[in-house]
Amino acid sequence: MSSLLREFGVRIAPFVLLIFIWWAAVTAFGLPSRLMPGPGEVGMRIYRGLITEGDLWPHMSLTLITTLGGYLLGSVLGVIAGSLLAMSRVVELTTYPIVVLLQAVPKVAIAPLVLLWLGYETHSTVTLVALTCFFPVFVGTFVGIRSVPAVLRDLFRTLNASGIKTYLHLGLPNAAGSIVAGLQVGWGFALVGCVVMEFIMGMGGAGFLIDNSANMLDAVTAVAAMVLLGVMGYAGGMLLQWAKRRLIFWEGDARHG
Repeated sequence: MSSLLREFGVRIAPFVLLIFIWWAAVTAFGLPSRLMPGPGEVGMRIYRGLITEGDLWPHMSLTLITTLGGYLLGSVLGVIAGSLLAMSRVVELTTYPIVVLLQAVPKVAIAPLVLLWLGYETHSTVTLVALTCFFPVFVGTFVGIRSVPAVLRDLFRTLNASGIKTYLHLGLPNAAGSIVAGLQVGWGFALVGCVVMEFIMGMGGAGFLIDNSANMLDAVTAVAAMVLLGVMGYAGGMLLQWAKRRLIFWEGDARHG
């Protein structure tokens, strides 16, 4: 129990410190709420928006659902593309430069084109989110599979293992940790991509809420929405970290072996 309490304290301490610095800065400089509200005001706004009034739920749930849809799509495509390029030298030589070229284009610049092609619908946001989170997962998969020790590759060749068996029993397990790292980075990118599209579309979601609140000089609501986005990002990262510890057990064994 003491170890659990100690771990909880270590994890929560940075947030307590951040809130204290936030409160101290607002108090010391005497900032008005319309410019920078204090943590108490933002906390009460979140409580009202989620518990009593419930006006924040439609926007935050829309952002969460849309982000999850695009994130799952982009992650699956990233794993597939990274696996194909890592397992085939020919596919890598012909495709990798194209992937890097597309990644070099800022996703914010692509957003208006996505709206032009797909219209002001939810699938436009899902598409941009997928494009945003694709590359970290792709790189994690590609690098993870390529980092398989040569001696293990030679062993599988000696055993006449097929390409599929080599991928499933060697490449994919070796890349699992890198894939999760890419998924963690991709989740943060996915939230950013979703909010950017909501800024542009102006039809709901956390991005719309922040933009609309700022235009109405309602900084409390805008900051509350940003705090909730931060909670989403942190919760997603922690969930992936928990899944990594539970599912990729052989990495822990290798480190302690």
